[in-house]
Amino acid sequence: MRQLAEQPKSGLVRRLKFMLGLVLGLTLAASLALGYWLRQAWQQLPAVDHLAQYSPALPLRIYSSEGVLLAEYGEERREFLPIAQIPLRMRQALLAIEDARFYQHGAVDFTGLLRATLANAVSGQHGQGASTITMQVARGFFLTREKTVQRKLMEILLAYKLEQQYSKDKLLELYMNQIYLGERSYGFAAASNIYFDKPLEQLSTAEAAMLAGLPKAPSAYNPVANPQRAQMRQQYILQRMLALGDITQEEFQQAMAEKLVLNASRNSSIREAAYVVEEARQMVVQAYQERAYTMGLDVVTTIQMAPQLAADKHLRTGLLDAQARRGYRGPEARLPAAENHGWQDSARALLAPYPDSGELRAAIVTAVAPKQITAVLRDGRPLQTSLLDPRIAGGWAKLPADGKRSIAAGAVIRVYQDGSQRWLLSQLPEMEGALVSLDAQTGDILALAGGFDFFRNPFDHALQAFRQPGSSFKPFVYSAALEKGYFPGTMVDDTQRLLLPQETGARAWRPRNYGNNYEGFITVRRGLMRSKNLVAVSLMQAAGADYVQGFATQFGFLPERNPASLPLALGAGAVTPLQLAQSYAVFANGGYHLAPRLIKEIRNRSGHVFYADTSRKDGNAVRQAGKRVISARNAYLMDSMLQDVVKSGTGHGAKVLARGDTAGKTGTSNNAYDAWFAGYSSGVVSVVWLGYDQPKTLGNTTGGALALPVWSRYMQVAVKDRQERIALEPAGLTLADGDYIYSEYLDRSCLADNNPFIHSKLKCEPGPAENLAAEAGTLSAAQERAQILKMFSSGD
Repeated sequence: MRQLAEQPKSGLVRRLKFMLGLVLGLTLAASLALGYWLRQAWQQLPAVDHLAQYSPALPLRIYSSEGVLLAEYGEERREFLPIAQIPLRMRQALLAIEDARFYQHGAVDFTGLLRATLANAVSGQHGQGASTITMQVARGFFLTREKTVQRKLMEILLAYKLEQQYSKDKLLELYMNQIYLGERSYGFAAASNIYFDKPLEQLSTAEAAMLAGLPKAPSAYNPVANPQRAQMRQQYILQRMLALGDITQEEFQQAMAEKLVLNASRNSSIREAAYVVEEARQMVVQAYQERAYTMGLDVVTTIQMAPQLAADKHLRTGLLDAQARRGYRGPEARLPAAENHGWQDSARALLAPYPDSGELRAAIVTAVAPKQITAVLRDGRPLQTSLLDPRIAGGWAKLPADGKRSIAAGAVIRVYQDGSQRWLLSQLPEMEGALVSLDAQTGDILALAGGFDFFRNPFDHALQAFRQPGSSFKPFVYSAALEKGYFPGTMVDDTQRLLLPQETGARAWRPRNYGNNYEGFITVRRGLMRSKNLVAVSLMQAAGADYVQGFATQFGFLPERNPASLPLALGAGAVTPLQLAQSYAVFANGGYHLAPRLIKEIRNRSGHVFYADTSRKDGNAVRQAGKRVISARNAYLMDSMLQDVVKSGTGHGAKVLARGDTAGKTGTSNNAYDAWFAGYSSGVVSVVWLGYDQPKTLGNTTGGALALPVWSRYMQVAVKDRQERIALEPAGLTLADGDYIYSEYLDRSCLADNNPFIHSKLKCEPGPAENLAAEAGTLSAAQERAQILKMFSSGD
């Protein structure tokens, strides 16, 4: 019996031994297989050496001269900061939620891994992760986010490899500069500027905790899109920081009570400078191609913020006022009446084709009363607005009850809020405009507004629109005439006359003054002051059309767009506002032509300077950077006459500046297609143009009525902190017959000019001064642009 009992026992032992051996064998085989796989996987791991010189793609940034960020270009918003420059409180906030034992554990936190595994097993969900900062660096730089066992094992191996090669501080630096944090921001430095509009070192503990909550789910914990969830996570992080001893109880209470103020505008572009930054962007991309968007270039422009904001504001206001004079055109569109009940809920979708433009908001009319309109904005917010708008001639109440100009339910209209926060009706202008402003001594562009709204019409009218300058071109005819022996006191016949074909070189022409007002023989000075067309034509005829054209090209005008014919005296050619501004600067700075400059410096984030123009900092440097194109005495006389245009002539509206050095000239082209004012004061030269893209009449108006008010309002801002610049009388001028004349003409023989329409006691042979015009070269707009680009592209 005993022998029979031992047989089953020995069989069980054999089976147990077999099973144990099998398990051990399988374990050994699996271990060998795993070891082999790990060996192979380790050898196939990507190299990590390049992270030592981590250089992420950094966006192109464009700044004003004061350092205000105007725009940022690039798919990713980044700002790399070394670990030493990342505040301790920001690091503590991040580690408190992401990896509190980062500096204590190795590449993998096995304690945290076990805790997360147990928690997930109990909950039945994947609620907790156990990835260390190092593992997240491995995933972020080398791996995808797919959830597979193989990818996780590769992540762990890479983490060990990274920790073999880099310190904990370096790994944390990589993580905090690489991680995506929403709003196209990568890294905490960029996120700090985007969410709170301040550098990282200025963040409070509460703000740091808010940013620290973003890495896990930038969308879910975005304080803009999900403020409640973001606040809950922020408060949890603050509790963790308190528990870890990173903050005191008092600091915890202060942070919990702090009300966060988010950046109201997370768009990195300033709308008011859109035309400026687009021109600067094109120039930089032309020099550096697509690399410009990843090199981390900081482009400092010559733009000054106060003038730039004023330029945009007053040009828009001027265009709205000018459009209002022509009455209300009617709604922009009419939505189907069948959608009446859904307008408020679907306003955003329905108004998508009608984007807002600055202060002008698109709205859908829901009801119309005798003197009031009810409408909804694109966010569904209701409003009431009066039918009367002080900017609209005749007011809205006089509109017909039906027809295409009527306002009814379903109409898409424009509204804006006045200073009392009342909603008023308005309309987008059909006409366009431009304002460009330069420093007369340096050529620096201080402000540039190329149109009413860049996002509605990106064509830059300040730089690209060639338009007839009208009477604003006359000063260059007068300047040429000075070199031919005609002076401010010369008498010119302001009587209408017929110019025969042999005089015009074409068909007969009978030029007329504005308003058909004629005064007989008047002085050259008065002719410019009152903008007399007959005086300008007579001076050009006497000086010679070819001579005047050649003389004018030295100011920067293109000869092919300003042909040598008598109508050129009345501005029948074509110029851009920028060309006109740089040309008036010659009169303002004593006779020097300077290429306009928009870019002052280009450097990268490390501080390496690719381009810096230091040649235009003071008056002496101007003489090196600019080219003298007219004599100092010619510039002085033109400045004197242009000041009289403001004091007693067509530019009297500019007297609002109350400055003795204010000078300028109005301009209105044929059929009032273009309205201009060009002038300067206190070293600032500015030009304003208004007109239609497809030329048509502006109505019964002038440059003095439309453009001059815009110029005056802008210039009050532009010259606010500047001193008057009264030119000193240069040598070589003498008072004769009540006005100035070049001194040498008093001592030399004079010849009659045989022009019956000019009377003067001094009829002189042209002197050597006129040769200055012949010797001056001419730069086309394209050549000037290439010259500017050349100056800063050579550093690359």
